[in-house]
Amino acid sequence: MREPQSLGAWLDWAREHAQGFKKALFIVLGLCVVLNLFITPHHPHFAGEGLPGFWEIFALVATVVMVVVLKKIVYPMLARPEDDNGRS
Repeated sequence: MREPQSLGAWLDWAREHAQGFKKALFIVLGLCVVLNLFITPHHPHFAGEGLPGFWEIFALVATVVMVVVLKKIVYPMLARPEDDNGRS
């Protein structure tokens, strides 16, 4: 019986194969855009939903915004030393 791998070993493996994951995600995103050309909503709730690739572009923009917010606002709060109570 094979011994289970630790989370650290899996993360190392994932880090080594990051380019493959990135290519796979771009392929899936492209496939979603292509499928959206043929599969459209019957009754879009607003004008943007009728555009091909709208939700994919929306998801990409939302992800970039979340990353910027986390890096610029949340991370500095979490990276403070434990004994720092916010007073200078």
